[in-house]
Amino acid sequence: MFYGEHMHTLDMKGRLTMPAKYRAQLEEGLLITKGEDRCLQIWPTRAWEAKRVEVENLGAGTRHDRRMRRGVFGGTQEGDLDKQGRVLIDSILRGYAGLDRDCAVVGVGRFIEVWSAELWEEERSLAEETIADRDESVPLVGTPG
Repeated sequence: MFYGEHMHTLDMKGRLTMPAKYRAQLEEGLLITKGEDRCLQIWPTRAWEAKRVEVENLGAGTRHDRRMRRGVFGGTQEGDLDKQGRVLIDSILRGYAGLDRDCAVVGVGRFIEVWSAELWEEERSLAEETIADRDESVPLVGTPG
């Protein structure tokens, strides 16, 4: 599982250094795809299966579902960490997420999100508001209520 928020910088070649505590989970390979809200998602190869099945189960019945499949599968790249713990993010994915230099690398459980620093500041603020304003009468998933 991935947890925590880390600020990192893309180098001139588009490589992003993964936090040291994430690297062991990514040693067998990874996949990078377009995520919701204009971030990227980095999935360990073995955890990708759940995401793949989720997207394939959308079917092809609606234009929305077909576009989601195209966007996710067409916008996914395979990758590996180099000896310095960096992963190369291709220019199309960097463009989608608005990644230029400063990035937030955020563990969100089964996968990692990569945000432009600017967008992450906005999203973090919204997430914190959501936590602070949570209706306590509605239990969190898996908690006794």
